[in-house]
Parts: sequence; C-alpha cells; structure tokens
Amino acid sequence: MTQPRAIVCIVGPTASGKTGLAIAKAQELDGEIISVDSRQIYRGFTIGTCQPTADEQARVPHHLVNVLDPDETITAGKYVRLVHAAMADIVGRGRQPILCGGTGLYFRVLRLGLEEVGPVDPALRAKIEALIDAEGPEAAHRRLADIDPDYAATIHPHNRQRLVRALEIFELTGQSPGSSRQWQDRNGGAAVTIEGVGEVTFEFTGIERPRKALYRRIDLRVEAMLEAGWQDEVRGLLNAGVSPQAHPMQGIGYRELAKVERGELTLEEATPLIQQRTRNFAKRQLTWLRKEPVQWVAG
Repeated sequence: MTQPRAIVCIVGPTASGKTGLAIAKAQELDGEIISVDSRQIYRGFTIGTCQPTADEQARVPHHLVNVLDPDETITAGKYVRLVHAAMADIVGRGRQPILCGGTGLYFRVLRLGLEEVGPVDPALRAKIEALIDAEGPEAAHRRLADIDPDYAATIHPHNRQRLVRALEIFELTGQSPGSSRQWQDRNGGAAVTIEGVGEVTFEFTGIERPRKALYRRIDLRVEAMLEAGWQDEVRGLLNAGVSPQAHPMQGIGYRELAKVERGELTLEEATPLIQQRTRNFAKRQLTWLRKEPVQWVAG
C-alpha cells in the first residue's frame, strides 16, 4: 500500500523566523513554498505583510504571495482550495510542497476540514455592518465576547470580516460562533486526500522563542519595516484608490498608518501602537497553534 505523502508545515507566530526555516526545508527536499498567510496573498501589501523578498523567491519558488487584488475577499474555504491547487501543481512537476505561515485557522481547515453552519443573509449582514459603523468595532467585539469569549479571543476587534460573520452566525442560528463550526477529522487525522496530490499527512514544525525575545524581534521588525518605506507603501495604496475599508487595509499597521495619512495619528504615536497590536496578534496566533499537533523547536 502506498504511504501518504508527508507535507511539511512550518508554523509559528509573526517574527519567529518561519521563512528562513521554510527556505532551508525547501532546499533540502527539492520543494516549493506555499504561503498560508491571509495578508501576504494581496498585491501591493509587500512591506507590511513581510512578503518574501525577491532574493528569497529567487532561491525557492513561492506560491500564493501577491496574487489577489485588494478589493477581493478571502475565506478559509477559498484559501484551502487555492492551497490544494498549488500543491497539485507542485507535485505534478515532481517537487515537494512546503507550507509556511501563521494563519492557524487555515492550517486547521487544511488538516481537518470545516463545515460552517448558517447561510449568508445580506440584509442581516448590512444591519450588523451599520451597527459597527455607528458604535465602533470595539463595542461589537465586546458583544461577541459576551456570547463566546473563547472565540472572541481569536479575533482582533478590527478584523471586520470575521467579526461580522461571527455575529451573523449567532443571529441566524442562536449558537455561539465557535460551537457552530464543526471540525470534521477525516480518517482520524491520519490522512487527507487532495485531488492531483493523493493522500497526504500534515507534519507541523513550529518555531518557539521565549516571549521576551519574540516581543523584542517584533518591535525591531516593525521599526525596520517603517525604515524600509512602509508608510510610503500605504500612501501609494491609498493614492491608487485602495479603500481604507478593504480587507487587507484592516491589517495591523496598515490601519494605523492610514490614520497617519489622514492626520489622525502621528507616526510617533502609531509606531508603539503597531508594535503592541503585533505582540497581541502573536499571542492569538499561538492560541490557535497550541491546539494543533505541532512539534515545537527552538528558534
């Protein structure tokens, strides 16, 4: 009987050093890297999402980086379909897919599958959107925390897309958003069949760093990104007509730097906010990843 193909997955919080390890693994295994990152997929969001550099992409081919327009939306289900297609392409050329990223939800759906209860209701969604516009995302996030505190802890108050959907599910079903997601463990988690690839298992390697060291890396990286022209990148996106409400513009740093452009914050005020929110984001990433079968290694 043919053994399932083992797919190496490099995971960890932001700034932990995933890209370097993924490149080393890809070179070792004659592989190509598939980004599992909900922001790196967008065109023009290069500096603020730490998309792999031109040199890194020259060393190892990367997939699902810089491929969607900013006004396009991405869901977990759509992302998984894109990952499957990229895996089939890579395997079809006789090479090995390496998955790398920090979006824990996407990795979970890849491994287990996801059935989401509750249809989309445009009228209800518009009502929730209007409520968020009127009261602010923090008030909506507090309401979600009252309904399902564990699930709310995985969503940033300014992740409007997930916040709206979570509240919509509750209104439609009367269930907490977390309990309405039914994770289906196929074949006990032993293997998943992917068209064009065959049976695969996902082997997770996570990069772990002491919290103080990780936070220091985050703070230094935010400073380096700003020095590299992050503010100019945001200005260019806004001048090109990208809406401040576009999904990728709601990402940490982009939202704050857009406020700098509008004169609502100074860069000196925005910088520590971005650093703090990135550190908080790293904690939420670890919340997801601690629930996965990850073999942790020291960074």
